[in-house]
Parts: sequence; structure tokens; C-alpha cells
Amino acid sequence: MRVTLIVRHDLSFFEDEMRHSGSRPKNDRSCLTISVTPRAGWAREASRDGEVLIVALIGIDVGNTNCKLAIREGGGMRLVSGHTPDNMVRDGDVSSPDTMAKFLKSVRDSERVRERNCVLVLTSSQLYFRHVSLPPMSTSELMLNLPYEFRDFIQDDPEEYIYDYAVDEIKRDEEGNVERMELYASAVPKALVNSYADMLRKAGFRLKVATPSQMAYMRLLRSHATAVGGQADELSEDQDVVLVDIGHANVVISLFHGMRYDSARTIDFGCDEFDQIIADLKGIDPYTAAAFKFNNFEGVLDEPECLALCDRFALEVSKVVNFYNFSNPEREIGMLYFLGGGASIKQLTSTIADAIAVPTASIEELLPPEARGQENSPVCALAVGGILEGESM
Repeated sequence: MRVTLIVRHDLSFFEDEMRHSGSRPKNDRSCLTISVTPRAGWAREASRDGEVLIVALIGIDVGNTNCKLAIREGGGMRLVSGHTPDNMVRDGDVSSPDTMAKFLKSVRDSERVRERNCVLVLTSSQLYFRHVSLPPMSTSELMLNLPYEFRDFIQDDPEEYIYDYAVDEIKRDEEGNVERMELYASAVPKALVNSYADMLRKAGFRLKVATPSQMAYMRLLRSHATAVGGQADELSEDQDVVLVDIGHANVVISLFHGMRYDSARTIDFGCDEFDQIIADLKGIDPYTAAAFKFNNFEGVLDEPECLALCDRFALEVSKVVNFYNFSNPEREIGMLYFLGGGASIKQLTSTIADAIAVPTASIEELLPPEARGQENSPVCALAVGGILEGESM
């Protein structure tokens, strides 16, 4: 099993150039050797007689309170969100993989999911992800040198990580020779991937691809831009995009230069704060309060305490947006999209929208047509991005 970022450009096209020219990139940096297994993905599996078979994928996003699945069904897509056992997951860490496997199997059975091959979306807290700029080198040289790019981040044994990359851009000089490679690189603990693979296997799934959430987000943006086919649209390389994932335990704000990932910030509180406030107001348990929250039962979200929490969310989001604008005066944020469970809380999203001078919308606008219009579309957006990333291989 390898963590794959889905390489958009094969490096072999200029490996031939370097062989013919006799030039080799100079590289005196220390290297770490890693083993790599073959890539596996969507629509490219061969049968025993050599015939290429179409293999469907399921996108899986394991959150703190919900496990989200995007399931291909013919030309459509079905989105499923199941509430995980209490305290089972925290920032992607599963406390009891065996119990989680049983839960996933129950979801698989109850939803009658027949496909097995899946793409797992890993969150930013589970891996290291960065943009790197390197001189031209072969694929084998790059794989040897990737661990070095994470030397300032990984504190334990570097050999206990899986490394992978995706090509962002190949820069050439005036004569067409390759000067630099702009890459996205990732390092993921082997133990994490192996644990998820084993857990998913026990649940009846087969882990084919694991991809960082950053890549899943970029795939959503690029797929949407491709779908509109050059029409006047809010997405372009000149306008930046903000994605605000309002979760149960935190809020992750991801920033993009056009459709290229730039950075992310995490707000260390989430929609569970509403649950406690509502529980205190109504004299009920937090679990029941969560249902009140999403249904705005008896107008509970319009209580001063809940509106004050909305203001608190808005303040933190506006801080991130304002700092980004200050740091990038030459850029312009064209749109901010809401996703996650909190995206369905109108009092919250409207308060945030009023606090920032940026147009806002639901992430549903970025999803493919077959994933729109479903009740849990904003919650399952990452799972959709995962399946699109797997299908792009």
C-alpha cells in the first residue's frame, strides 16, 4: 500500500531529455532509501487475460463524528454519512480499529454497498504536506530525495514514513530546457496507512488509494473549472479561493492561490460548542442537543448564547481571511465556500458571510452534478473529492 497524490505529469518526458543531452542534476544532499509498491487506481486494472477492466471506487472520509462515503452507482453518485460511535475518532486517530471496522461493515451492509475498492482521504493532522521546488531529476532520484524535504518536520524515524509527490508545474528556460520542478510532496506514517488498510479490509473494503485532503480539495476545484469549460465563472487562476470546513471539533480553513493549495489554518473549536450551549439552555444531554441544533428546534439557534458563538466563529474566520489579504496584497479572494456539518447551520454561515468582504456559497456548487442536491452533500464533499482524485489516475 502506498499513499499516492496522483501525479499529474509523468517525469519520464524529461528523463529522456537528460539522457540525450548527457546532463545529470547535481545532488550532494543526503538521501534516504524507501521501497515503493505499484500504483493502483480507478479504471486501470487488468484481468488475467490482459483485458482492461473498469473498477469503481468509493470515496471515504473518516471524521470526528461521522464517516462519509461517496459511492458511484452507474452514472450517478450516492452520498452516505453515518454517525460514528462516541469518542471513536479524534483528528483522524481511531481509538479502536476493530470497533470502527464493525461500524463500517454495518454501514456497508445497511446501505447495500457492493463495491470494495476505495479511496481514503487523509486530513492535514495525519500527514505532512508541503510544496517544494527542486532541480530536474529522474523519478527514482526524486523518490530517494523526498525524505530529505521533510527533515525539519519529522522528529521520529524517517524510514517509518511513506513519501509521495504530485507535479504542480515544470518550469523551462527560453530554450525549452527544464529548470525547476514545482511539486506537492507528502509524508504519511506507514503505521497509519497499514492500520486503516487493515480496518477497512475487516469492514469489507479494499484500500486502493490514500490521498491528502489538500489534493482532494484541488481536484474539486479543478474538476469544477473543467466542467464550466471556460465560461465566466467565479473560479480562475487569478482569483483565490477559501474553503471553510466547519466540523464537530474544529474548523479547518484552507486557502488556495487560484486552484493551487497555499496553506491552511485550524480553529480549535467546532459545532460541539453549540451542543453544550443548547444542552444547558434546554436541560437535555448534548447528543439530543445536536439534533436540536441542526433542526433549529424551537428557534434555539436564535438564542443570544448561540448567536454569540456564531459571532465567535465569524471573528476567527475573518482573522484568517484578513491576514491572508494583508500577506497577499496583489491577490484577490474570489469566493469562500462552506462545507462540513456546520455548513447547514444558516445562522452560522450568514454571520460569517456578514463579517467578511468576500462572496460566499456552499461547497455544493463545486461538486459534480451527480453529487449535488443531496441532504448531506456539504458533509460528504471531501469523500467526493477523494473519489474524483482516484478516478483521475
